[in-house]
Amino acid sequence: MSATPPAGTVHGKVEDSVGWVTISNPGRRNALSISMMGQLDEILRRLDDDPAVRVIVLRGEGRVAFAAGADISEFEAQQAGAAARSLAEKTEASLFGGLATLSTPLIAMIHGHCLGAGVAVALGADIRIAADNSRFAVPAARLGIGYPVALTQVLVHAVGPAHAAEILFAGCALAAPEALRAGLVNRVLPVEQLEETTRALAATIAANAPLTVRAAKAAIRAAADSTRWDDAEALVALCAESEDAREGRRAFMEKRPPKFLGA
Repeated sequence: MSATPPAGTVHGKVEDSVGWVTISNPGRRNALSISMMGQLDEILRRLDDDPAVRVIVLRGEGRVAFAAGADISEFEAQQAGAAARSLAEKTEASLFGGLATLSTPLIAMIHGHCLGAGVAVALGADIRIAADNSRFAVPAARLGIGYPVALTQVLVHAVGPAHAAEILFAGCALAAPEALRAGLVNRVLPVEQLEETTRALAATIAANAPLTVRAAKAAIRAAADSTRWDDAEALVALCAESEDAREGRRAFMEKRPPKFLGA
């Protein structure tokens, strides 16, 4: 009899102002258990609150998968009891609601399988960079489960209603080039270049003025949700009065790289 794959986990670390978050459940192609969703939610919120972190990169362990959806082995138990079902619903709502409120830029570095809940997590990122071996699918229709309305809305915002319809109705996998054409990812790279390119982009973002970057993120969100307009305007106004704005002007005049402090 084969051994049961070890329980998955999510871990995070900070390197040079970049928060690295790794989904690790290789025995199940980095499928997300409810416990792992809770860990992911907690780690992302903690990094978002850390002033030393200027950008977050989210990845899956290894090169086989970013995240192969929710852990299907838990589905029966979740539906068998009200308490388990309630816990799963609350954990999922907290994770995906939290992704929508992060103020720190988030990059999804995607390789291999990105399915179901993995797609939903990736769509919570501001920028998605995929390896050319990536495959994307939301197989809810093949499992007989309803895909949440809030997550469908995020998908529609990313790819438009026609692409969202094909992804959800057919449940078929999109290869990386198809995902790029649909607008599901920003760019596609050879597997060997994925991490190097992502690290370079993260370093570029981390070197820029943190208040400006966060104001830009807020403004982008406000473009899709007018209720966030005032908050975004306030963050933009804060930039003008910041020490970083003065440092940016001084550095430009002195022809040197700026040293932004996020204040």
